[in-house]
Amino acid sequence: MTDLIKLYRQAEDYFFRGISSKCLDLGDDAHAYMTSGAELNFIYITQNTHVLDKILIQGKQFFDDDNLSFDVIIPQDLCMPKMIDVLNTMGYPQKCKSVSMVVDLDKFATDQTASFDSETTIKPNDDQLNDWMMPLIGAFESTFEICSIYATTHANAIKKNVNLRHFSLYKKEKPIASITLSMHDAIARIDDVGTLPEFQGTGYATHLMRYVLLEAKGLGAHHCFLESSDSGLGVYQKLGFELLFTNNIYSRKV
Repeated sequence: MTDLIKLYRQAEDYFFRGISSKCLDLGDDAHAYMTSGAELNFIYITQNTHVLDKILIQGKQFFDDDNLSFDVIIPQDLCMPKMIDVLNTMGYPQKCKSVSMVVDLDKFATDQTASFDSETTIKPNDDQLNDWMMPLIGAFESTFEICSIYATTHANAIKKNVNLRHFSLYKKEKPIASITLSMHDAIARIDDVGTLPEFQGTGYATHLMRYVLLEAKGLGAHHCFLESSDSGLGVYQKLGFELLFTNNIYSRKV
């Protein structure tokens, strides 16, 4: 399990460092990632620390310089009473939880490529990021402006040769679900799994994820990682993902 968590952290850092406009290493076990107006701004704390207050002060200054809200994400097992006291005292209420997961691609069946239906196609769209972002607007209750900024962060990452691959599932030529696959040193991670609300619960996202997991396996990955909300846990477990650890998420608003 420890080795898998190390691989998870490598995949996490590669993805967020790739799409960030700025990053700040807050010691060996804490990292801040800024995507600015895309509203994905995080401090990830990965190990127990006795200097949480200093990390939070440095991290806050990093985001304050751009007047940005951000989240602090800490494995639940590390959130001892002393750490929670520091977070509460410094004004970081807990917002929600997330789950970090892994699937063993060596055990993932390769005979799951059947078409979903005659009206459905899956296309890679690194050069069509406007299509890729459209399902994310509704899926994450976002706005066209915010998702456009986020798409720009991905376009910039591609220009820097960050290994990101974007896919969308189309129904009658309309993009209704999207996903991002990042690959680094044969380690895969998926992000940005989203389906238009009117098509949720119909299996389209699962079909798209299965397709992308097979892509990752074909590219030589042995494991694929993701971070999900609690609500997505069941969907991913059906695809073979297993829980690595749970995260507590604390927020800081400007």
